[in-house]
Amino acid sequence: MLLLFLLFEGLCCPGENTAAPQALQSYRPAAEDPLSFRMLQISSFANHSWAHSEGSGWLGDLQTHGWDTVTGTIRFLKPWSHGNFSKQELKNLQSLFQLYFNGFVRIVQASAGQFQLEYPFEIQILAGCRMNAPQIFLNMAYQGSDFLSFQGISWEPSPGAGIRAQNVCKVLNRYLDIKEILQSLLGHTCPRFLAGLMEAGESELKRKVKPEAWLSRGPSPGPGRLQLVCHVSGFYPKPVWVMWMRGGYSIFLILICLTVIVNLVILVVVDSRLKKQSPVFPMGANTQDTSNSRHHFCLAQVSWIKNRFLKWKTRLNQLS
Repeated sequence: MLLLFLLFEGLCCPGENTAAPQALQSYRPAAEDPLSFRMLQISSFANHSWAHSEGSGWLGDLQTHGWDTVTGTIRFLKPWSHGNFSKQELKNLQSLFQLYFNGFVRIVQASAGQFQLEYPFEIQILAGCRMNAPQIFLNMAYQGSDFLSFQGISWEPSPGAGIRAQNVCKVLNRYLDIKEILQSLLGHTCPRFLAGLMEAGESELKRKVKPEAWLSRGPSPGPGRLQLVCHVSGFYPKPVWVMWMRGGYSIFLILICLTVIVNLVILVVVDSRLKKQSPVFPMGANTQDTSNSRHHFCLAQVSWIKNRFLKWKTRLNQLS
């Protein structure tokens, strides 16, 4: 426990990095940028002697870190995954996680009988911090269902988790030192690390990549029927809007062309008939009035065609 506090103190009170706290003030991400750093843990317990844990770090929806269970080290998945932490801070953080993963497995296995945890079972933990309030979060799930969470200064059972979660929270709330570590680790160290990540990876986080879509044949739903599967990938950031259209984009182009051609033909036919049916008037005001009316009629037809074309073009732009 003494070693744990020494490592923790080295993270929360670093002597080398004096500029890190200002990073939170100097960098303000855009509204669409990721605003949270999440640490995900999945621990599977097959029996009282075998367990396996996986860990990962996520900046928004982008995975930036992994945990090597063989070597007990942090895997930095991006060139900027170190953020602005010093080598010593990262070393302390890695040692802290080594102690945590080893201790977590032992404590759970030793307490499985006390809290009636039936093998095999799985525990999932999601912890991290946000740039906006509420700033920190820690949630635990048991067998895929919400179990408990860390709310500010105490452990709270999730609604509907039952008496088992209440008993676990009672035990956890006795350890004040663990609460202090979590509050400072999530409330101080995590926001500094988050700010450094967003600053170091700003160029990649702001990039935008258009999606690629293609079709493949799926399992046949029945005789004489074909199922098509639409695949969309390669896009960034995560939010994307996809719509399935029967016939596809080319049908709309064909309809537009046909509409324009048909209306042009109608316009030519009507204009030629007007010329044939127009009576011969003597030179004067009446002749000029007839020509003007025919001219206005043609202009109205052209304007109507243009409006129809613009409407189709607007709909296509909305779909693209």
